[in-house]
Amino acid sequence: MKYASAPFGLIQCSLVASNVSPLEVDRMRTGRHIRDTYHRIQTEAGISLTELMFAMAAGLVVLGATLQTLTYFQQQFMRQQREVAQQQDLRLGLEVLEQELRLAGSGSLTTAASDSVEFSANLQGLSTTVTAAAAIGQTALSVEDGRGWDDRKTIVACWAERCETLALARDGQRHLLTVAQPLTRAIPSGTFVSLLNHVRYYSRRDDQGVLRLLRQVDGGASVLVGDIREVRFSYWDENGQAVTQPALVKLVVVEVMMSDQGIRAVREISLRT
Repeated sequence: MKYASAPFGLIQCSLVASNVSPLEVDRMRTGRHIRDTYHRIQTEAGISLTELMFAMAAGLVVLGATLQTLTYFQQQFMRQQREVAQQQDLRLGLEVLEQELRLAGSGSLTTAASDSVEFSANLQGLSTTVTAAAAIGQTALSVEDGRGWDDRKTIVACWAERCETLALARDGQRHLLTVAQPLTRAIPSGTFVSLLNHVRYYSRRDDQGVLRLLRQVDGGASVLVGDIREVRFSYWDENGQAVTQPALVKLVVVEVMMSDQGIRAVREISLRT
């Protein structure tokens, strides 16, 4: 080889370049690429504390809105369930009132007011027959079957177009009914005896001021329909004229208004003669 004619600087550079292997060049390029990538991640993909706080605030806003929407739909569902339950109570209550008024019949009303109605009826359908004549002053009635007749209940004994109202002194027995007061009339054998319940429907407010429709049978009262706006009873005779005398009533009209829903229920009840 001849090197005499080549410049010294070129010879030195060629010698330096010839001493670096291709593998080392690749390693240098790889290291430079890794440093550049790490620097880009640090400068471009980093999240500051301010950005994190803004993200958390946005998440809380979305979560709050979701919870508020869920609460609203839950309240709506509960309100609808309550309204459905009130409508069912109203329908069933008016059906009970109608059935019991039909059992009472015409002439059984004792009170005919705008906010209440009272009448007498044999709600349980209990009846029996006297099997042996009872003299004046007796307190025992021999009957076919006296079971199921509770003490202090009112009974009516009817014979030959006459009726005697009596009160039981104790629970009825197999073939015996005992009355509280001695008989003032003799009761013949074959007399028909039936139970008589005192029934009252009326409206009254509770301690919170909520108006309710109540049902009272022989002194025991229970809520029939709660949370109502108004209940009104009206009475009509056989000619379609409004009356206030219980003995003239042939038709009872009941109107009930629900407080929140604006539902108005009307039931016309004809009394049997």
